[in-house]
Amino acid sequence: MKYADRRNAPCVIIEGSNERDAGIVQIKDLALGKELSAGITDNAEWRAARPAQKEIARADLVAEVRAIVEAIGGVA
Repeated sequence: MKYADRRNAPCVIIEGSNERDAGIVQIKDLALGKELSAGITDNAEWRAARPAQKEIARADLVAEVRAIVEAIGGVA
């Protein structure tokens, strides 16, 4: 994720064996995370809430990535 962040990637996809078996992926919106991180007052609370990360069905992956890219003004 650090590499993706340094490259200014809009998001990262996380899929381990548990997610694969369940037909889901974790998607982390790096742009939103940067924006929201300006207001962090408690790191433990931030990590527990994971406001820029969500679990979605694998079938919804392309639509979700497009939405993230479009939200930051990119072309999807």
